[in-house]
Amino acid sequence: MMEHPRKQEWTVVRCDGFDDMRDQNIRFWQSLGGAEIRRAAWELVTDYWHANKLPLDELRFSRSVTAVRRT
Repeated sequence: MMEHPRKQEWTVVRCDGFDDMRDQNIRFWQSLGGAEIRRAAWELVTDYWHANKLPLDELRFSRSVTAVRRT
């Protein structure tokens, strides 16, 4: 079984209820910063793509507008 690459960084926190769990979750993500949040979001996107066997080429930026003119 493959171990999660950041498992050594995991912290166990006891929560008294769902509101406490929600607050802890918010504090966790706010402590990471924007770059780490975007990295985690992109990881979710690529995991979804792999799980659904979609072509990874669709994840690249596409140029759909070739020219813009003012009239």
